[in-house]
Amino acid sequence: MCEKIDRVNKKILYCRDLVDKVAVFEDRADAGIFLSSMIKEILRDEYRDLVVVGLVAGGVPVAVALSKEIKARLDVVVVKKILYPWTTEAGFGAVAPDGKFEYDENIAHVFLGYDRSTIEELANKVYMFVKNRTLRVRGSLDYSNIRGEKILVVDDGIATGYTMIVCVNFLRRIGAEKVYVAVPTGSLDGVVRVSKYSDLVIVANLRRGDFFAVADAYIEWHDVSDEELAELLSVSSK
Repeated sequence: MCEKIDRVNKKILYCRDLVDKVAVFEDRADAGIFLSSMIKEILRDEYRDLVVVGLVAGGVPVAVALSKEIKARLDVVVVKKILYPWTTEAGFGAVAPDGKFEYDENIAHVFLGYDRSTIEELANKVYMFVKNRTLRVRGSLDYSNIRGEKILVVDDGIATGYTMIVCVNFLRRIGAEKVYVAVPTGSLDGVVRVSKYSDLVIVANLRRGDFFAVADAYIEWHDVSDEELAELLSVSSK
């Protein structure tokens, strides 16, 4: 449990006890349980009306544990990064389940030298992945079941924030009443960036500095496979 919840500003709340620390959670499930206590304290009775949305893939184990603790309905969203050409991890933009995409124009156009048509081509390829994975893990691209709801979007961490921003904007487009964000760990820059698009950001382990890796907040860390996702979502639906 967090002993002291503090604020960066009116839209960002964090656990003062965990600032700049690493290896603070056993795994993603442990992080989800920790977050649930913060959610209950910050949102009070409002948390009872939330739909928890886990970002596929790493956010789902966190979201499953959190939703169980606060007894909330669970859903998932697949959002995929538009990657730098030399890596399979880092991205400069992301694509939502409806095909809409956002990206850092300075990085894309100035640093990478991509024109708009090149970005659109890359985004279309990423969208095919997003569409197919959504159908695999969720079974449908129809999100009308959460239209008008108060949403709590959960991921295992916020680095640059672009993936979360794309998800938040997607949920706005489908008619979410409010979109809150909750993550176990986040970089200060990324969290501030996300706060400009969401109604509230709750982060347990806020970290400052030039270097940030989500995995550093966890003792046990692994990539989440579609098989693990299926098992987690199957168990949570019972």
